[in-house]
Amino acid sequence: MKRPIIWALIIFLVALGGFKIIKIIRGDNDKSQEEVMVPTVKVAQVIKGEVEDKISCVGNIAGQEMVTLMSKIPGKIDSFLVKEGDKVKRDDVLVLIDRDIEGMKYKKASIKSPFNGIVIKKFLDEGSQVEPSVSPMMRVPVIMVANIDTIKVLVNVSEKYLGKLREKTEAKIKVDAYPDEIFLGEVTRIAPLVDLTTRTAEVEVRVPNKEHRLKPGMFARVSIILEKKEDALIVPIKAVLNENGCNFVFVDNDNVAHKKEVKTGIYQKDSVEIVEGLKEADWVIIEGNYGLKDGAKVEIKKD
Repeated sequence: MKRPIIWALIIFLVALGGFKIIKIIRGDNDKSQEEVMVPTVKVAQVIKGEVEDKISCVGNIAGQEMVTLMSKIPGKIDSFLVKEGDKVKRDDVLVLIDRDIEGMKYKKASIKSPFNGIVIKKFLDEGSQVEPSVSPMMRVPVIMVANIDTIKVLVNVSEKYLGKLREKTEAKIKVDAYPDEIFLGEVTRIAPLVDLTTRTAEVEVRVPNKEHRLKPGMFARVSIILEKKEDALIVPIKAVLNENGCNFVFVDNDNVAHKKEVKTGIYQKDSVEIVEGLKEADWVIIEGNYGLKDGAKVEIKKD
């Protein structure tokens, strides 16, 4: 009763494409044949390439310098001398404030740009009343100016990465407005304080922006490159298995699977660096490697 069940199982496995049945003849004079199931596996070659150890963060883009200007005296806005998007220089007059009161005439007051940049936003219209206030919460913003020749992104980085992070560390920025582009920048500041609640530190990343394509307020995805190797041995991550805390792969040699312990380095999304245990052009098994035994005969799957 057991033999038909075994044959049914064999036929099922063959139908799935995961095994091949071969016949092995035992001895010169022995005519009996032993039928053996050989697993079908897929292999990939060990290659050399670039790997990056990186952390991913998100933040909002701001100008290298960005300031909201308010009136220091009471009055009403007489005129704006600039419009949104205009380039301005340091000390250019942006807004004139009419400070006349009934029966008295005064020279118009001005709001000037504190640095070279562009006008980002006008908050009020001409004729709007402005009143200075001691309380910052009560102050009415009039106009915003920013220097966006370089932009910055503030991100929060977990304390566990701070030991590897340095100023001038390379960073890559992506924004939804240009989904196929990567903008290169670098870390320019690492806060000396770790937030007790989040266990993160604020990190500033700056990116050249001469063409002003990156705008303040844009949402940015930031990858900070902690380590990069350009000539590393790389295998698909599916090739590496773990047993009792040790990493290993199966290397194909003339249709025989050889188990080899390896030391891994940088992990990426679909691949991993091999520091020890393999050499370039080795063929490693990436499918069908679970449950294999060292020295097992295999059939290579042809794509």
